[in-house]
Amino acid sequence: MKAIYALTIVFFIYAIGDLIAQLTKAKLPSAVARSIMILGGLWLGILPEETFSASTIGGFGMMAVTIMITMLGTTIDTPELKRQFKTIIVCLCGVFLSTVVICLVAPLIINPQYAYVGSAVYAGGSAVILMMTAALKPLGLVEVVGFFTILGTAQGFFGQPVCSYFLRKFAKDFLADPKNIDEWAGDAPKDKDALIEEFPEGYETPKRAPQVAQSPKRKPLELPEKINRIPMILLKVGLLSSLAAFGADLTGGKIHAFVISIILGWIAVETGFLKKGTLNQIESSGIITFLAACVLFGNYVGITPQMFLGYLVPIVVVMVLGMAATAVAGFVVSKFVKMPAGLAIALGLTCTFGFPNTMILTNDVCDAMASDERERKALYNVLMPKMLVAGFVTVTMASMFVGSFVLATFF
Repeated sequence: MKAIYALTIVFFIYAIGDLIAQLTKAKLPSAVARSIMILGGLWLGILPEETFSASTIGGFGMMAVTIMITMLGTTIDTPELKRQFKTIIVCLCGVFLSTVVICLVAPLIINPQYAYVGSAVYAGGSAVILMMTAALKPLGLVEVVGFFTILGTAQGFFGQPVCSYFLRKFAKDFLADPKNIDEWAGDAPKDKDALIEEFPEGYETPKRAPQVAQSPKRKPLELPEKINRIPMILLKVGLLSSLAAFGADLTGGKIHAFVISIILGWIAVETGFLKKGTLNQIESSGIITFLAACVLFGNYVGITPQMFLGYLVPIVVVMVLGMAATAVAGFVVSKFVKMPAGLAIALGLTCTFGFPNTMILTNDVCDAMASDERERKALYNVLMPKMLVAGFVTVTMASMFVGSFVLATFF
């Protein structure tokens, strides 16, 4: 098959998946739609198995993933993380306990390799799947790669309904007290750096910090705008990605390059080497996101219907154990951070779906539970910052460390 034919087929799968997600308002996510098309096409013999290798996306796609992970590190909002430190504590405790429980209990029930990779995928999403794909696919572990790919696609169907239940429970209790609506119904601050939060009686109360006009200080490694154009930004991202790969080699692979990449991306923003949200500045976010998504398409090749059916029980085991551990961690930790238990559990469960579903689900709950615009604003202001930070901490940050640990320890 010619490369251009194969690439066009990949474009078709990618575009139709996106279209289905739009038409169903994300009730059927694009990743799920694409996986159904690919598996159905392969099993029916409509889609040739060599399509993804012939498209030549694989090698370049993995390089694009490393670059994307580095730029993902530039999205870390340090001030917001500081404000939401209790949300972070809840999420990290949930990830830690779920990882321990899945790694210790699941191997007694299912294939131990499924259990180990399942613990990492439960803690996150696409980034950790890409990490394990790069590490395990060259080892010929087709069944293991197929399992965590299917698990990554399916886990949102477990996590989102349960998270929605606890968010709705919290919303009902929150709206029952008129004082909460009075405190939170004001317009969200235009400058989120002006938001300070406290936790009286289990809820956070917003206060406006005094605004002081200041001219921004130039950071140590910040270049003048004349020089800091797209070619220079690409060079800097490439240097950081190369440094991450070199650092991973120095550790003998015990710390994955993706983990180092995201840390370097964050440091780059803090020092001015890169600007916040670099991915959007280089006008290449669309193609990089496409390449990162399509790298996973090849993971479905080799998965037979029998293998797929064999994945169902391990997927249920991993998800039930993980969600139970997350619920326990959320309930216990909520007592220490003075947060409603239902909200803490919901925040912990964001590891199963991440952004943008954290935003979509929060909007859905606000629309469903609020009886008027004022109640909706109050719910939105109290939930949205926490849900966005929770999804980022679990899926983008914690899962990378869990994945690196699993690969270094068990493979």
